[in-house]
Formats: sequence, structure tokens, C-alpha cells
Amino acid sequence: MEPAIKFISITLIFGLPLTSHATCGRYQNDTFTLNLPATIAVPDSLPIGSVITRQAFNGTAPNWSTTCILATRWVNGRYPNNHNQGVHPTEVPGIGVAVRMTFGNGGNALFTLHNIAALTFSGPSSSFTSAEATFYKIGPVTTGTVPSGYFFEQKWTKTSSTFRLQLGSPVRFIRPAATCDLATGDVNRTITLPTIQARALNDAVSAGALNFELTATCTNASNVTFRFTGTPAIGNNALFANTGGAGGVALWLYSRISGPPQTISHNGTRTVAVSGNRAVLPLGAAYYRNGVVGQGTLASTATVNITYN
Repeated sequence: MEPAIKFISITLIFGLPLTSHATCGRYQNDTFTLNLPATIAVPDSLPIGSVITRQAFNGTAPNWSTTCILATRWVNGRYPNNHNQGVHPTEVPGIGVAVRMTFGNGGNALFTLHNIAALTFSGPSSSFTSAEATFYKIGPVTTGTVPSGYFFEQKWTKTSSTFRLQLGSPVRFIRPAATCDLATGDVNRTITLPTIQARALNDAVSAGALNFELTATCTNASNVTFRFTGTPAIGNNALFANTGGAGGVALWLYSRISGPPQTISHNGTRTVAVSGNRAVLPLGAAYYRNGVVGQGTLASTATVNITYN
């Protein structure tokens, strides 16, 4: 009996490594530059959430599309991944930036400006043809500088191609200096109280009250503090001294900001918020019994100084 001969069939499959197919038909290698004024003022009166400035990047790129096979792409971004709907806080407190790009298929979208790890994908890829940056007021602004340099870099493996968005030169965002002045009519003002009979103070500590207001006009200020100084009345520092002829009478000065009248004495202050570039302090003045009341006149002086922020 002849020995059996066995044939072993081996199928060999030859192919190229997958990495050799990791290509795109084309890669973008363009730089767009954003050029802004060296200084941009952000007034306190601008509401939070408002647009400060919107500007297109200089530079455009051809409109093209390609197909990638297992291509690897990653992004270097300037800011941490803590944006709010695409608005990234910048190096300047209170200033945020968002970038919108248009790409070859006609669409446009906001792009995040933080690092994105390498991602492998297959499919169509389009060029970015233009870009636009919008700066927002996202909180109270502190003067500071956004430095020049890249915002966004898209890179591809095994190529030197890089698509880059960059700021051409540093931009300083400033909070304009606040200014406030007393309204012209309040700079040297005489308040004339109504004439009263001396006996009106026999059974009441005050009489002849008159309400009035002081106004400060402001730019880029949020609050104004009014400070009152003068000579205190003898025996009662809460009142202002009378230099007129009526005995036993002093001046009562008070504020009417809210609730009952609040006495303002020498070196007293009241702080009022600015609204519509005006800070209005409601006041009142009256005769006040400060001893045995006699006939005559009441004359008193209070000096007002303002500070603001």
C-alpha cells in the first residue's frame, strides 16, 4: 500500500498597511489674521452680554472639498475648555470672544478655541474660506490686554500643513475713567425755607420742611457718594449751626432715599447709584428747635463734595 500524500493549501492575502491610506486629497495651509485697534474702550453703561466689536479676519482661502481616508487631525486652541456657547473668557476679565468660520460647503459655525485631541476620521473635508471674531462684555471689565498670537490651529499628521487664526497685535481693553460733576444749578445753590412763626416750634421739634434734590451728572460711573460738611450746632452735632439772628434754632438736613427721613450731620455721606448718567439724591431741610426759640432768621451753610466710581 502506497503511503498517502496530503496536500495543504495555504491562502496568502497580501495588502498594504492601513496607515498608508491615511491621506486626504488636499490639506489647508492658510493663515487668517485679525487686526483690531490697539485700544478698545468698554464703558460701564454697556450691558453685560452686549457686543463690544465684531471684526472679520484678514485673509481668505479657496473654496474646495476633498475626501479623507483615515486621516488624523487635531486642534490647538488658545483658551481652556470653559466657554459658554462658544464664547471664551479672554485674558481680560469681563471680555469674551467667539469665532465663526465659513467653510467650503457653504455652511458656517462657531468654533471652540480650546485644544482638541487627535481624531481619526474618514469622509469629506472642506476648506475654511473666511472667519470672523466677536468680542462680548461678559462681566465687569478690568483694564487688560489680549496678547497677539494664535487663536486656533488645525494640524494634520504626516504633513506640515497648518490652518491658523491669529491676532495680529495686542489689544488693550480699557474701562474708561469715570467722571462726575454736580449739576450746574447745584454748584452754588440757595435753599429758601418757608417763613414760619416762632411759636410753630413750641410744640414741635421741627417745622417749615422743604424737599429738594441734588444731582450729579456722570460718565462711566456706577455710584456717587455725596459728603456734607459744615459747622455743627451748639449742643447738637446732628444739626447745622445757625448764623442768623433767630435764637434756639438750627438747621435739620436729612435724606429721603427710602423710608423715613434720615438725618445728615457734619461729615455725613449718602451713596446713590447712577442711572441714565445721573445720580439724584433726594433731600430735605427744616427749622429745628435747639433751645429757647426766638424771632429772627435762620442762615446755615453746608458744603457738598462728591466722589464716584
